[in-house]
Amino acid sequence: MFQYYNKSFFSGASESLKILFLLVFFIAAFTANSFAFQGILFIVIFALLVVAGFKDFRKLFLGLVPFLLLADFGFWFFLQGTQINVANLVVVSNLRIFNLVMAAVFFSFSTDAFALVKLMKKMHFPEVIFLPLFVLFRFLPEIEKDFGEIRDIQKMRGIGIKKPVLFLRSLLTPLFLTVLEKADELAIAYYLRKKAGREL
Repeated sequence: MFQYYNKSFFSGASESLKILFLLVFFIAAFTANSFAFQGILFIVIFALLVVAGFKDFRKLFLGLVPFLLLADFGFWFFLQGTQINVANLVVVSNLRIFNLVMAAVFFSFSTDAFALVKLMKKMHFPEVIFLPLFVLFRFLPEIEKDFGEIRDIQKMRGIGIKKPVLFLRSLLTPLFLTVLEKADELAIAYYLRKKAGREL
């Protein structure tokens, strides 16, 4: 889902243009509090993903729904009895999260992480900015693959969505340990590379 696709309709577009689009889209999604505006953003980013050649919409939506339901329950539980319109807040928040995730998917699907790093180096961005971005877009596909493998293993063990707390714990604990292991390996590789005086 987060894997770069070099035959995407937008893969040949300028990285700086894609960064600008992502920033503008994120600002719009974060600041807009109306259902209509979030709906327009949803249609725009959905259409861009379709044009780009993205096909994993089912996986994208099914991956987000459990977390959104959990957040919606939290809104409903903690905001009962307040003056806040909970129904409107839930709908707008859900749309906002979908928009932000789809924008990130669009960016990673159509942008080569190495080209992004080259552009940021050319623009003299400090390493503290471009390195985390590179790591994020480089390792999201691997984390996604690990998540799928862990989910399949838990299903084989008979741990399914019927036991939601056990299912979430059995997914997140090994995933967290896998991510920590990858982070450790990456930190060691980065340290050795720096010590050798080589650039990323």
